[in-house]
Amino acid sequence: MPEGAEHPVGNRRPVSNAITPLILPLEEVGREDLALVGGKAANLGELLRAGFPVPAGFVVTTAAYDRLVAHAGLEVTISRMLDPRPEDGAAVREALARAPMPPELEREIRTAYRRLGRGPVAVRSSATAEDLPGAAFAGQQDTFLNLVDPEAVLAAVRRCFASLWTDRAVAYRERRGFDPRGLRLAVVVQRLVEARTAGVLFTANPVTGAREEVVIEAVPGLGEALVSGLVTPDRLLLRRRPWGRWRVVARTPGRWEVLIRPREGGGTEPVPLDTAGRGGFRLSDREARRLARLGRAIERHFGSPQDVEWARADGRSLILQARPMTALPEPPPRAGRMGRTLAALMAEIVPVRPYPLDATSWFPALLTEALAFASHLTGVVPPSVETLFVVDDDIVVRFRGGVPLRPTPALLLAPWRLLMAGRRLPTADWRQDPDLQWARARIRTLERRDPSALSWRELLDTAREALALLRPLAREPRLRHLPAGISGLVRLRLLLALAGGGRRLGDLLSGVETMTAETNRRLEALAARIRSDPELAALFSAHEASELWSVLERRPSGRAFLGEFQTFLDEYGHREAAVSLVSMPTWRDAPETVLGLLQGLAGAVPAAGEGPPAWELARDQLLFHPLLGKPPLRGAFLASLERARRLVQVREDTHFFATMPMPVLRRTFLELGRRLVAAGALDAPEEVFHLTRSDLEGVEGAWPPPASLVSHLRSLARRRRERRAALEGVPLVDPRLFRRPGEGADVLLRGTPGSPGLAEGPVRVVRDPSQWGRLRDGEVLVAPYTNPSWTPLFRRAAAVVADTGSVGSHAAIVAREYGIPAVMATVEGTRRLVDGERVRVDGTRGLVLRAATAPTSGAPGPRR
Repeated sequence: MPEGAEHPVGNRRPVSNAITPLILPLEEVGREDLALVGGKAANLGELLRAGFPVPAGFVVTTAAYDRLVAHAGLEVTISRMLDPRPEDGAAVREALARAPMPPELEREIRTAYRRLGRGPVAVRSSATAEDLPGAAFAGQQDTFLNLVDPEAVLAAVRRCFASLWTDRAVAYRERRGFDPRGLRLAVVVQRLVEARTAGVLFTANPVTGAREEVVIEAVPGLGEALVSGLVTPDRLLLRRRPWGRWRVVARTPGRWEVLIRPREGGGTEPVPLDTAGRGGFRLSDREARRLARLGRAIERHFGSPQDVEWARADGRSLILQARPMTALPEPPPRAGRMGRTLAALMAEIVPVRPYPLDATSWFPALLTEALAFASHLTGVVPPSVETLFVVDDDIVVRFRGGVPLRPTPALLLAPWRLLMAGRRLPTADWRQDPDLQWARARIRTLERRDPSALSWRELLDTAREALALLRPLAREPRLRHLPAGISGLVRLRLLLALAGGGRRLGDLLSGVETMTAETNRRLEALAARIRSDPELAALFSAHEASELWSVLERRPSGRAFLGEFQTFLDEYGHREAAVSLVSMPTWRDAPETVLGLLQGLAGAVPAAGEGPPAWELARDQLLFHPLLGKPPLRGAFLASLERARRLVQVREDTHFFATMPMPVLRRTFLELGRRLVAAGALDAPEEVFHLTRSDLEGVEGAWPPPASLVSHLRSLARRRRERRAALEGVPLVDPRLFRRPGEGADVLLRGTPGSPGLAEGPVRVVRDPSQWGRLRDGEVLVAPYTNPSWTPLFRRAAAVVADTGSVGSHAAIVAREYGIPAVMATVEGTRRLVDGERVRVDGTRGLVLRAATAPTSGAPGPRR
C-alpha cells in the first residue's frame, strides 16, 4: 500500500449492473465508469480503491446532468449543436444555471452531503472528455471551494453543470475536435482539505520529458492560487538516483504573491503572506521526497506519467486529482561524443524534415555516397535512413540520437588501409578524372530531355540514372583522392604540434580554390555588372526579388543581363536553395532567390584590394621556424600542406558535383506528380513528394491507372500530409543532443519553463480582458497572468509569456497541448517588453530572447 495511504471506505459495487444512479460514493467508482462519472471522478475513485490518500466524497453522475438538461427542456437544443457558436453555449449555460433542480436529484444530493458529515466541501466538475491522455481540459469547467451548507452545494452543482458551456470550454472542445453532442458532465463533491501547503506534482519533467525527474510546485494555503496562475510557486526538481533514492537537485523559491484560504461562512479569500512567516509553509526535502514516492506510485498504478494535485494538512499528503500528462515531450535523448557530433552535423545538413520521396530516393543515395569513403576504409556498414531516424508510415519523424554502426572484421585493417592509400600521390588535375567528366556530361544530356515527352517507365528510368550518377560524381572521386588528403592532414597536424603552431591550422586551410569559391566570384561579377549599369542598378533597387525577372525582360539592358544570368544558372543553378533535398527548389527552380542575393551584393560596397591570402602568410611565417624552415621537415611540411588543402577541395567540390542531379530528379518527380494530378490521385504536382519511390514504381500498365490505385495513392498522400503537419514545430534533430546551455541571442527575460519549443514573433502586451481584441495571429502574447478564460487567445498566439504562473498553471498546460512555447513567472515581462518588439520565446529553457533578425517586408528568400 502506498506511503500514507488509507484503506478504502466501503465495498466496490458494480455500477454497470445497477440502475443508472444519480449519486455514487467516490469509493465505488473507477476507470470503467468514465461515461457515468467523468475523468476526474473515475481517477479519484480508482486511487481511493487502491488505497491512496484521497479525501472522501461522492459523485453527482452524468445521469443527473441528463436529468437536469431534460428538466430545463434543453435536450433538442443540445442535440442540434454540432458546431456551437459562443452565443449558443451562453444560452444553454444561462438556462442550466437558472433551471430548478429536479426534486429527486436535490433530495439525493442533500442526503449524500449529510452522510459525508456536512462541513466544508469542494465541488469540482468531472467531464467525460476530461483528464484523458490526449486532452486534460485543464480549467475548462468550474470549481467551487469551501461550501459550508446544503444550499451552497446545490447551487455549486448546478453551476458546475452549466460551466460545460462556457465560451472557453466550447472553444477548447472545438479546437480538440470533440463532438459537443456526446459530452456529459459529472460533479465531484469532496471534503475540503484546509491545506497548509498545496500544489502540483509531475511524475516526469513536463518541459524536457525526463522520466527520471519529478517536478513539484508548492504554494501556501489552497492550491487554487497555483493552478489559476495567480501565484508564482516554489519549484522543486527531484531526480532519482541509480539506487532508487530521490534527491532534490534544484529549488527555486516562489514569490507567493498571495495566500488563498477558506473564508468563514463559505468561499475563499486572498490574503497577503507575511515574509517572516513563510518558512513554516515551505516543503522540506523530506516532504518533497515523500511526495515524489507517492507520485511515482500513482504513475505505476495508471501506467503513464501523471499530473497530480496534492495538499498537505496535519502532517499528511492528500491527493486531490490525478490525470495523465498531456503533450509530454519525448525523454531527453542520450548520446555519446560521436552521437553529439553526428547530431550537430545532421541538424546542419537536414534542417528540415525530408518528404517520403526524399527519404526513399535522393536522401539515402546521398547518405550512402557521402559515407562511402569511411565505409570502404573501415569496413563498417554505413547507417541507413531507418537506422539513423525514427520513420513512421514513411515519414521521417526524428533523429535517433545514436550512431548505429555495424563493424566488420575489416575494421581491424583500417589503419593499414589508410596508410597504404595515403601513399598515393595527389592528382593535381583530379577534376579532369574521366569518370567525373563523363558523369557531368551525362547529367547535361539528361537535362536536355523533355519530361513531358517521356513515358512513365522512361521517367522512372531517368530518376534511377540520375541517382546512379552520384557514384562517379561523388563516391569514386572521394575514394581515390581523400586518403592522400587525410594522410597529409594528419602529418600537418603533427608538424604544427612540433613547431607550436597548431593554432595556424585554420589559416593554412583557408582560401582553397573550390567550386563554391568559383561560384561566389561569378556572383560577384554579376553584381559588379549591375553596379556598373545605372539602369540595372535602378531596377534592382526599386523592385522586389520576385518581380525582377519580369521587369528585366521588358528592358533591353535587362534582357542582356538575363542572358548572362541564365548562363550562370546553367552552370551553377543545381545548387540547393535551402537544403539538399529534391523536394526543395534549387537555384534554377527558384531564380528569385539568386536575384535577391544579387540585390544585396549589388548594393554592398565592393571589397577593396586585399594583400596576400591568409594561408600564404601563415605558411611563410611557419617556414621561418627553425624546425620547419630547413630540410627535411621543410619539404615534408609543404607536401603535407598541399595534400591537406587538396582534402578540403575534394570534400567541397564533390558535394558541389553531387548536387548536379537534383534539378533533373526534381523535374522528373514533378512530371510524375502532374500526371497523377491528371489521373485524380493528387491535387497538386508537389504532393508527389508525399509518396515513396516504391509507390511511384507501383504505377504500371495502361494509363490512366485503375480507380482503386488512384484512391490508394490519394489516401497515402493525404495521410502522410496530415502526419507531417502534426510534426510541424517538432525538430528533426533534437537540439538538446548538441546545444550548450546559454546558447542563442541575448536574454531579455528569464522565467519558469511552461511549455517547450521555440517561437519567434512580435510582442503584443495584453494586460486585461478588455484588450483581448488587440492580439493578432502569430504574435507573442505577453500578459501579467493568465487563467482558463484567457486560453481561447492561445489559438492566435505564437507563444505565451506571463509575469506570474508556473508549469502547473492552466495556461502552461493548455499551451503544451496547443503546441506553443510558454514562459511563466517572468516577473516583469509586461513592463520590459513593448508592442511590436520581435522576440524569440524558448519555452524549453524558460527564456525570452532578442530575435536574431527582424524580417522586413518582401525580404528575399527561398521559395517554399
